[in-house]
Order: sequence, then structure tokens, then C-alpha cells
Amino acid sequence: MARLAWNEIQARAAAFAEEWSGETYEKGESQSFWAAFLEVFGINRRRAGGYFEYAVKLDGGRRGFIDMFLPGRLLAEQKSAGRDLNVARGQAFEYLDGLDDHDLPQAVVLSDFASFQHIDLDTRVVTEFALQDLPKHVRLFGPLIEQQSIKAEEASPVNRQAAERMAELHNALETAGYVGHKLELFLVRLVFCLFSEDAGIFEPKQFRDYVRHRTSEDGTDVGPRLSKLFEVLNTPEDQRSKNIDEDLARFPYVNGGLFAEVTAAPDFDANMRFALLLASQPDWRKVSPAIFGAMFQGVMDGDARHELGAHYTSEENILRVIKPLFLDDLYTEFEQARRSQQSAARLAAFHDKIAELNFLDPACGSGNFLIVAYRELRRLEMKVLEAKAKHSTMVFLATDFRVRVEQFYGIEIDEFPAQIARTAMWLTDHQMNTEAAQKIGHDYSRLPLTEGAHIVNANALTTEWSSVIDAHELDFIFGNPPFLGSRTMDRGQKAELKAVANGYPQSGFLDFVTGWYILADRMMEANPAIQTAFVSTNSISQGEQPGILWPRLYQRGNHITFAHRTFRWTNAARGVAAVHCVIVGFARTKREPAQLFDYPDIAGEPVLDLVQSISPYLIAGGEFVVSNRQEQISGAPRMAFGNMPADGGHLLLLPHERDELLAAEPDAAKWILPYIGAKEFLQGNERFTLWLKGISPAQLRAMPLVAARIAATREVRSASARPGLADTPHLFAQITQSPHTTVLAIPRVSSERRPYVPMQFFGPGNVIADSCLAIEGATEDVFALLTSAMHNDWLRTVGGRLESRLRYSKDVVYNNFVLPPISDAERAHLAELGRAVLGARALYPDSTLADLYDPVVMPIELRTAHTAIDAYVDRLYRTEGFGSADERVAHLLELVQEKEARTAKSGLTSPVGGAAD
Repeated sequence: MARLAWNEIQARAAAFAEEWSGETYEKGESQSFWAAFLEVFGINRRRAGGYFEYAVKLDGGRRGFIDMFLPGRLLAEQKSAGRDLNVARGQAFEYLDGLDDHDLPQAVVLSDFASFQHIDLDTRVVTEFALQDLPKHVRLFGPLIEQQSIKAEEASPVNRQAAERMAELHNALETAGYVGHKLELFLVRLVFCLFSEDAGIFEPKQFRDYVRHRTSEDGTDVGPRLSKLFEVLNTPEDQRSKNIDEDLARFPYVNGGLFAEVTAAPDFDANMRFALLLASQPDWRKVSPAIFGAMFQGVMDGDARHELGAHYTSEENILRVIKPLFLDDLYTEFEQARRSQQSAARLAAFHDKIAELNFLDPACGSGNFLIVAYRELRRLEMKVLEAKAKHSTMVFLATDFRVRVEQFYGIEIDEFPAQIARTAMWLTDHQMNTEAAQKIGHDYSRLPLTEGAHIVNANALTTEWSSVIDAHELDFIFGNPPFLGSRTMDRGQKAELKAVANGYPQSGFLDFVTGWYILADRMMEANPAIQTAFVSTNSISQGEQPGILWPRLYQRGNHITFAHRTFRWTNAARGVAAVHCVIVGFARTKREPAQLFDYPDIAGEPVLDLVQSISPYLIAGGEFVVSNRQEQISGAPRMAFGNMPADGGHLLLLPHERDELLAAEPDAAKWILPYIGAKEFLQGNERFTLWLKGISPAQLRAMPLVAARIAATREVRSASARPGLADTPHLFAQITQSPHTTVLAIPRVSSERRPYVPMQFFGPGNVIADSCLAIEGATEDVFALLTSAMHNDWLRTVGGRLESRLRYSKDVVYNNFVLPPISDAERAHLAELGRAVLGARALYPDSTLADLYDPVVMPIELRTAHTAIDAYVDRLYRTEGFGSADERVAHLLELVQEKEARTAKSGLTSPVGGAAD
């Protein structure tokens, strides 16, 4: 069933809000409320498998009852009007512990009739809104409906059953010792045969009947019989033996190379024969090559065998790449040709064009991108032929269909998915021929098979792409290269990327996917008409990576032509971690306007913005990036790493360890100071450290327990990569601040959920740890600037990420943050606003900074104090202020660019190029 349009859903939501306005009683109307809520989205609670008062087992043998539950999708808890929804939240999370993994919902929603709390369980983002504002927030509930068609197809019984049946046969053959290339080739041949007998390439159930009736029940002759069948499928009818078995003679000549290679036949038994017959039961006409291929690959992968679909790239995400890359433009060109006065000639020329386009996926896996792209190009060709037919009395002929699988090229490092991709493209070709036959009213097929898609089993980072397809013959490059960060690559991958990125400064900080950007650029250098788009993790548009990758790409003439900002990867496999992705399209020709797709709801549909140009940070703005800078660009106080112990933990003390040490050696008291790391000042934990700078040998000998810790530190350092540090085992390995001054400490990593990164002043007598960055001598006006929305938006855009958490960088974030020119009076007012934030925190002495900056429970006094800073700082930069985070960041990037331009004009050296932190 087609889902409702969003405008219809919004209209229903408005009517729902009006109908339920003023309702207050939980028990009396709760079930009617939630049934009506689901109807807003066109969901019938009973048909959708929803429950009221769903019972779950809790700790201690207790039972709980979920107010409304849609397994796998939504858990709802209802309270009477005015009741604390945080209580309902705790109740809901307790219920989650009592659910089976496969029933875990995507979201929790809480309501007291008058208001809602929506909690995304993947991102833990909490959204609160009033009942009357439901129409504005309906897309939060997109997973209720947007993913249904995708998930239904991914998890459809036919696709899943087919993959599982083939997995059973795979496991049996592997256990019997039939492994490696011959097993993989054998399995893809079986897939082709099973598909062919249901899809009209063979006679109906011809393959199944051959196995059932022409092999013995004990299975001993199945292998040789199948080998003979494969030989027949590779032999033209007129070249076959005159004495060939009639059942074999009825099979068509397939060719295409699929059955050309001769391999040893597997040894079957009765159970394996039965598994093969079971595999023929699903209706393989309904198996989607785009989905089955990845499922099949997944079940063959021992690490992923139980997570069907775990490696599947949904068609929705593939279309997000190929539509703005080429498909939308082709449809626009087709419509222009169809409507023109020279329609016949222009349609003929357009048909020539699409029949000559060539596509490359240099990380093709089991072929999902190639399959969907080929399918969409064939469907466009069908529209062209229908339009051409209106200008003549032509009858469709086989020669009229000119888009071919041979226009598609792929590189895949693993042999098995490469085999799957090759076969899946043939299956897709047949499916499209079947679609065409329905349109033209008579059978149309392509047998014998043509050469097929050009899928090369090779390492894309060590293979010349031009050896797969000449750059001058290539039009588009696209795909979904591996998601590996600079810190998660193995040694071999790092070496491969380093070789590819030769000439890119600080390439050791680049993610693996950037190797594909660099190699695509080399193809585009040979042929500037090529256009490229890759799915990537969003880390490539954050932190130091844009400043490493894009200056060189810009220098070589590239421009970002379209981009999808961060969105959540669509995947139906339960238990797979959410991945936040971006899509970046680029070319040697600048597109005006460029297309920037934003996701107000990270799991919802994108909103298109046409912009003059797109920054590597994927915001509207100039083609400029910031790089590592050694000094603060506006001359603000120096920021440094906290002090690094490198001690194996021997210089650090938990509270009880400090107490025990002081009980035995009271003289150690003057040498023990509070140790302030990110966890300590965010979560209120306590740790201490031995700070022994200036201690004499005699003082140290008088404290044998302290001396023992120093000796242990010496051993750790002697065995480390920096054994020279063992010469001073009583000192921190890196001392960047004195514990005798006031410092402003900033955690190097902070939750992305917090609206502001918490910062804290610490007076003399504290040692700041290297999990923090620190500014000695920072004043309250500097604190106000750094805790503003201006600075936090800057951090979220140009800073890096650790997983999804914000990673603060002194060289990229702080040193490139341009401070506004301010008067003494403005500085004084900023300091006053900063003190107001500190005062609001002081109202809650029992709360940690982690508590105070939790967006759900952040006190109104603190939020108000921060809002005052935000508004004032915005006006310091621009009188009219800013309407969005993107506007703030774009303005700051312009200021950095202007400062660098002035520096270059004056002949001074810009202090950039420091080591990334």
C-alpha cells in the first residue's frame, strides 16, 4: 500500500491536535488517543501488529505493561496531563530491558496529551514539542512509514528465503571440503539457473525437474550431472552432440562466460541434494538482484552470516547518489527533446547519447549501485522509445534496445561479490527485458547472454582504473567505498592510502575513502568531463580532513556539484550500528546552482537547497577550508594540551589510594594535587596525581611508597616507544601548564547531544590532564565567546568526531576561530554574561556539568544565560545577527579567508601547518 503524502499527514496531525486538545485523563482515553495517533500516519494498529498494555517481564519477576507497542518500530508511554514525562521516560527504558532484541523499537514517544517527548534510540536525540505543534514534527515519525516499503523488500520472504536456502547449501558444500573459487563459481551458476527457470530464460521449473528426475536420491551423481548441464549451457545448440540427453538438449545456449570455466564437480549426498531442491522452491522471479546479491554475500561471510542484509545498500540511498549525479539531468534532457519542435531528431540523438554512456563503480561489492543504475537507464530508454514511436509507425525490434550491461564497469577486491555482481547484472538485464516485453506486447530476451558487465576482481587502490576502462570513454564514477577511519585501518590499508595520497600533506589523518576521491580525480584529469559521487562517512567533511583533501582537489580544478549532508544509513538488519553518512558529488565543471540536500530529521527525507557553491564542510559557502594553524588567528591566549603523565597509571591516584598513601607517608601531602581530566570535571569524579616537580632526592627517599611508584613509572617508560622519558620518571612526560595558575579547561571529546561544550575555570592547585585542552590566563570574556553558539556551531562544523561525539581541536577549531573586534565596554559586558553562566551553574551545586548540559534536564536559568550570550555574540560579528548555524559558520570561514588574504598581501607568513591534534 502506498504511504500517505506528507501534506496529508500534516493535515491529519492538525485535526488530531485539535480533537485531543484539553484531554487530561490517562486511563480513560489512552488507547483511543494512540489508535488515533497511528491513523494520522495511515497506520491501522491491528493491521500493523500493534498492542495496548503489552506485558513485559522486568527484574525481580515483576511485570510491566507498555501503553502502546509496535514491535520493531515504536514504544509509547502515556501519562495524565501535567505529569512528569521524565518519570515515563525511566519507565519506558525499563521496559526496553524486558524486550527481545528483534522487537526493540526505533523510537520511544512519551505524552501527557498536551505535549510529547520523542527519543530516537539510535542517536538518543530527544525532541520535545506541544500537541499543537505535532504537524511540524510528523517527520520525526518517518521510520513508521518511510522505511516500510524498503524494509518489506529487504526482509521479504522471497529474498530472505532464497538467501537462507543458498546459505544452507553453501555450508554443506563447505563442510564437505568443496571451498574457494570453485565453490563460489558453482553457487553463482546455481543462482542463475534457479532464477532462469522462474523468469522465463529456461522453461518453467526446468532446472528443478532436471535435478529431481535425473539425479539419484542419494545425491552421488548430482555433481557430475550439474557439470554436464553447465557444459551444455556453454555450448551453442548447433554444436552439441547428436546423442545428447533430450532433457539437457532443451536447455538454451547461455554463453556470456558464466559457464565457460571448467571446474571440479562437488560431491553431493542425499541431504545436499535435498537442500538444492529446497532452494528451488522460492519464486525467483520475485528475487531482487540488488537485494539478494548483498544478502547472499552476507550469508557467505562467516562474520556476518547471521545478519542478512547487514551489507545492503538500500535503493533509496543509491538513488540519492545517481539521481543528482546523472539521472535527473538525463530526464530533464529527455523532456526537452520530447517537447521540442525537432523532437524526432533530438530524441534520436538523446538515444544515441544514453547508449554510449559508461559507468564505473570502483568499490562495487555485489553490484548494488550498478544494478540500480542500469535498471534506471533501461527504464529511461523505454520512455525514449515510446516517445520516438509517436513520430512513426515503427514496431519495436531487438536492435532498438541499445542500453547494455557492457556500459557498466566495477572493481571489487573480493572474488565472491565480484562473481555475484557479474551474475546479478545479467539477471537484471533479463528483468528489464521482461519489463520491455510487457510494454511492447511481445517476448523480448537476450540469449545467448552478451559479454556482461565488466567486473574486475582487484584492489581498487593498487589498480590503475584506466586499465579497467579508458578514462576518455568514461562518463560517471560512483559508489560506496569502505568506511574506515584513519585510526581503524590496518597497516596494509594505511600503506595503500599513503601511496595513493602521495603529495597530500598530513595524509596520515585521512579516512580510507579519500583514496577513491584522489583516484577519481586522476581519471578526471585525463577526461575532465567525468563526474563523480561517493557515499562516505561524515568524518570526511569535518575536522582536519577537509583541510588536507580539498585544497589539492580545488587546485586541480574540482568543484562540489551536489551533496547530501549527514543522514542515517538505511539498513534493515537489526543489531547493525547506525552509521552517519554524507554523499559528495564533484566534477571539473562548476554547477550553478549547486544542490545541497539537508536532513532536518537525520532519518527522514532531505530538503533541497539550491546554492551558489558548496563548501567541503557541506554548507552553502565558498570553496575554502581551514587547515591546522600553530597560533591563534586573532591573537587570543594560547591553548595547549593538558599535562600528559605517560606513567602506566603509577603517578595517578584514586581517592582511596591517596588516603592510603597519606596514612603511611603524610609528607606526601604537599606533592599530591587534584588531577582534572574530562571525566573528572564533567561527571564529578575525583582523581589525584603525584606532582613532583622540584622534589629533592632526599625528600623522595624519605617516601618509599612514592619512590616505588616512580620506579614502576621508569619501567613503563623504558619499555615504551620513548625510552628517554625514563630518565625523569618522577615528572610528567609532557608539562604544558603550571598547576599554580588559573586555567580554562575544555574537554577534547564531548557528547554531540549537548547544546554547548561545557568549559570550566580551575584555580591554582590543580593539574589539568591531557584529556582536556587548557588556556592559561583566560578571562571571563574569552569564556563567554567560546561558550557561545557561534563557537559551538564552528566546532560542530570544522571540528572532528570520535564516533559521533564532538572532538575539539586546538589547531583546527580554536586557532582558526576569528574573534570579533570589540571595545572595552563590550568586553566588560561579555565578561558579565560569562559570569551569569557560571552563576547559573552555581545554583545547582549537587549537579555535575554532564547533568547541567543534558538537553533534557538543562536548567532554565542556565539555558537563559547561554541564550543571552548567543544573541550578544552574534551581534558582535554582524549587526543583524544570524538565522542559522550554517550562516554563522559561513561568516567565520569568510573572516578566516579575509585574514589569510590580508596576511598574504602584506607578505607575512601565515602561521599554519602545525601538527594535527
